[in-house]
Order: sequence, then structure tokens, then C-alpha cells
Amino acid sequence: MSDIKMVITDLDGTLLQSDHTISQTDMATLDKLGDSGVVRVAATGRNLCKVRQVLNEDSPFDYVIVSSGAGIMDWKSQKLILSLSIPASTTGEIIRFLISENQNFKVSRELPDNHNFGWWESFDCPELKRYVEHHKKMGDAVKIEPTKPFISSQLLMFFPRDSNQFELVKEKIQSIFPLLSIIKTTSPLNSGYMWMEIFPNGVSKAHGIEAICRIKGINRENTLGIGNDFNDLEMLDYTQHSYVVDNAPEELKIKYLISLAHYEDGFSHAVNQHFNL
Repeated sequence: MSDIKMVITDLDGTLLQSDHTISQTDMATLDKLGDSGVVRVAATGRNLCKVRQVLNEDSPFDYVIVSSGAGIMDWKSQKLILSLSIPASTTGEIIRFLISENQNFKVSRELPDNHNFGWWESFDCPELKRYVEHHKKMGDAVKIEPTKPFISSQLLMFFPRDSNQFELVKEKIQSIFPLLSIIKTTSPLNSGYMWMEIFPNGVSKAHGIEAICRIKGINRENTLGIGNDFNDLEMLDYTQHSYVVDNAPEELKIKYLISLAHYEDGFSHAVNQHFNL
């Protein structure tokens, strides 16, 4: 019998198919894990509003980590059991600093309303325009008023993949705001861009998993995780058995176990290495 008591999966590019649905094979695997008493966790960068676009209340999960760990939902009861935020005063300091550095960015409001956001464009940025156009359909998208900061859950910045700006800006932000969590992820809107996600102290998928482990009394040695991108790194470093799907970047495939691609039911393939479902 497997020693795994919790299975954690990323959503986009890992569990979800290209049309943002869960395949019948992966759905059956999730159901069987539940029948076997295994805790099923989705860990995603999506905010709660965007999670509800791909999961419903009957989806076979016990917990959902949203916004890369800024919040945790008890999926059965639909209750938000953890929410982390950046105070308005600190948000204001960060906004003023980024404006002074001539940066483009967006700022999300606190959970569960973090589908509402403000944005700032210091120079022409196609990726910021794409982001605003895509996400303004889901909530309020207004130009930031620097003198009126608000409690926030995330700031997001946009960098061309082939530039060295990401690491330079990250180093500068961390030197001034050392308690912020900074996570790198590939843009889901344009693969030519990387996103810098700036979160409250302690936000990561790994910390979300650790919190659920405490709630359920599960040791990290009894966890399995599967992901596909750079924002899954801390999660995969935390879980005992860690897989990436075959469509993950090569930098990740040399570090973790490799499953099939997400469109080949890579989630089920990884799980079946440890369970006879």
C-alpha cells in the first residue's frame, strides 16, 4: 500500500487539458484517490474567480490553494480558511517605488476579491495591455491612484523572456522590501513574457501545502506533487515525490521526475507510479 496521503497538483498546463477541462482519466484518478482516503489538493496561481471558471463545487478536491498560496479554500465547505495580504501602507510604498523605477505593474485587492485590480503603465507594454484587456471582464480594472493605496494580495510585473530585467528588478525589490515573496512564472497570455508575482511574506504553494499538512496531520514525507512551471518550484521542493509533466521547461525536467504531458493524462501517469487504482 502506498505511503502517500496527500496528492497536490497544479492546474494549468499540468492537470487541465488545453481546453481547461479535466480529462475523464484524470477525473477518475481523483475520484479513486478520494475513495482511498487520500487528501486531494489543487495548487494554482489562479485567483478564486478564475478557479471557479475551471472547477465547480463538485470537483473532486478537498482543498484548493489559490493565488500561489495567498489563500486556501476548504473546497468541500467552500470556505476561505487562509488569506494573506499586504497592508495598505506597505502597498503604497511599493507602488511609489515601482513608479519611481519606471515600471509597469498591476495590484490586486485582498482575497476573496483579488480579481479586482489597479494597474500602472510607465511605458508602452503590450503584455500589460493584454492582461488588462483579458482580466477586466472578470472584475474592476482601474488606473492606480498612487495617493490612495489599498490592502493588496499581489503585485504583478511583466518582463520579456529574453531580457535580464527580471533578476535585476527582483534583486532591487528584495533589497528594499525583504519580507515580500517573489515568484517567477511563464505568462499564460504570451510565452515571450515572464511574470514577476509579488506576494505578502510567506506566500508560496509550498507554505500552503505545509498549512494543509498541519490541518490534516500529514507529514511531508507522505506527499506527492506534480507541476509544470517555475511557480511550482517551491511546491516540488517541498513534496516528497515530485513530478513535472513532459511539457514543462527543460530546466525543470532535469531536476524532478518526469511524467507524461498534461494532454496525455500526465497527472494520472504520475499517480499510478505509486498507487494501484
